[in-house]
Amino acid sequence: MTNPTDRVADLTFKARALAQAHPLTVTATTYREQMIEEERRTQPMSEFADWAGTAFLVGYCIRRIEEADVGNLPQTTPQTDALVPLAHETARLSDEVKLGRPAGVQLLEQSLVEALLDTVISTEIDKRAEHWKGQVSKADWAMFESYVAWWVIHGYSMRAAEILRSAASSGAAPTNAP
Repeated sequence: MTNPTDRVADLTFKARALAQAHPLTVTATTYREQMIEEERRTQPMSEFADWAGTAFLVGYCIRRIEEADVGNLPQTTPQTDALVPLAHETARLSDEVKLGRPAGVQLLEQSLVEALLDTVISTEIDKRAEHWKGQVSKADWAMFESYVAWWVIHGYSMRAAEILRSAASSGAAPTNAP
């Protein structure tokens, strides 16, 4: 049996490697580009938009690695004409994940998914802003941590939402992994 820490490290490595290969679908790419543009307009530093985009991408890749790990690689249909409903479904699934529930169809054990998300979130925070931690208030630091966590979880949930909406539009039901 594989040590859970080793398993998390292995899946994290795979997700980060996949993120470098531009694995987003047309729908996820369009959504991410719009999200980054909106973040540039609304955040106090433009770097936040870039960090959110990277966090979204890695979160999306976690879900893709989960699919590959269980041999469940569903096809999705482009939904660029329905980004608003997809965004709503993604936000709903993100809230589910934050409550410790699966995003749509559960693929891996929930405790493993949570450990994987936590590892990626903490790494994203450390890579982006650990050197600022002593320069900002605890409240602002907590807000930044929540911001990065939200985008990792949102990327993860986007992939789950794509699968659910593609299955619904094709009339097929998504299935749980064996």
